Amino acid sequence: MKKLLAILLVSVSFIAYSYADILNDSILTPEIRNITLNSFSAEDNRAVFDVEVYNPNAFKLPVRKLHGRIHLNQYNVADIEATSNNSLAAQATQMITVPVEIDPDALMNAATGVMIQGQAKYSFKGYMMTPIGEMPITEEGELTTEQILALLSTTLPGQ
Repeated sequence: MKKLLAILLVSVSFIAYSYADILNDSILTPEIRNITLNSFSAEDNRAVFDVEVYNPNAFKLPVRKLHGRIHLNQYNVADIEATSNNSLAAQATQMITVPVEIDPDALMNAATGVMIQGQAKYSFKGYMMTPIGEMPITEEGELTTEQILALLSTTLPGQ
């Protein structure tokens, strides 16, 4: 009898494990549609980004935490560690405002590279923490000349 009970418990645990695996496979990762620099303060070493996120799932997805790193021309210019009580609406795009603390030394090194190379490649790698676990997020791209000039105009003192 004990042997039968043990086999039954092991079987039930495999079923639960398989169901959890199927559930995680059926949940789609949110997509970053656009990232816009909202504001930048060289004095406070802070920036605020507006991030458009699309939830492809047919249900709302609560976001508890956002964690990641922003690289500019291979320099880690910022770490993101933000908590949230918001949910992404089902099959909709939402704007999330993300405040970031900037590493000024890394930013200066990256800015030097931008001036020398004439390009600004960025990447964000991190994750969103949801009730079902971590959902990885990756976004890479290159800033346009207009975006670089706009950033420089906000950081350089007026003449």
